[in-house]
Amino acid sequence: MTDGEKSNDTAPANGGEIEVTGQDVNNLQADTVTIRYGRANEIRAKTALISLAGVGRVEADTVELRQTGAQRVQGNAVTIRQGGAVQAGAESLSITQGGLVFAETTEANLTASNAGAILASGNVKLNQSMARAVISRGEVTMDQSGGGIIMGRNVSTGDNSGTILMVAGRVTGNVNAVFGPASSAAFGAAFALVLALVLWLKRRLVD
Repeated sequence: MTDGEKSNDTAPANGGEIEVTGQDVNNLQADTVTIRYGRANEIRAKTALISLAGVGRVEADTVELRQTGAQRVQGNAVTIRQGGAVQAGAESLSITQGGLVFAETTEANLTASNAGAILASGNVKLNQSMARAVISRGEVTMDQSGGGIIMGRNVSTGDNSGTILMVAGRVTGNVNAVFGPASSAAFGAAFALVLALVLWLKRRLVD
């Protein structure tokens, strides 16, 4: 198939590697899928490398998006560079100069990026980034970053960081919050309330 040609065919899961350049395809399944300057509705792979393209749904152990927009991304390790996703689910999520609407992850690391809501069971790091809501059962670290709602078992803030509402069991560093940190006794109840709100927002935004 030549570059620039459109196709609605489905590439079956037969292992090996599929590389697409300048094509529109439907479904791709392989050990490694690489797309450049194209578009795909659905990708299932062990490794998905997508650049300067658009995708609907991606499921892979390792996902890397570069200057790419995706609707839904699911993987163990998800990396977004100068791209964005509506919804992401990952064990490890890394975003550099990118953005997303909603993420469920074990840990997240954002640099010069924007996020709607992040729900994490582990640690979240914001470096020169903005998140409207971060809810973490681990530690939230902020450096030159801002947030609407920040909740974490422990919250560590660096210089030039602020938030509207902060709820934390323990806070380290300077806190610039409209509504200050809650005590650890109130953390559980507040966590459940805000979690319900974020899950409601998820259904509104990505369903």
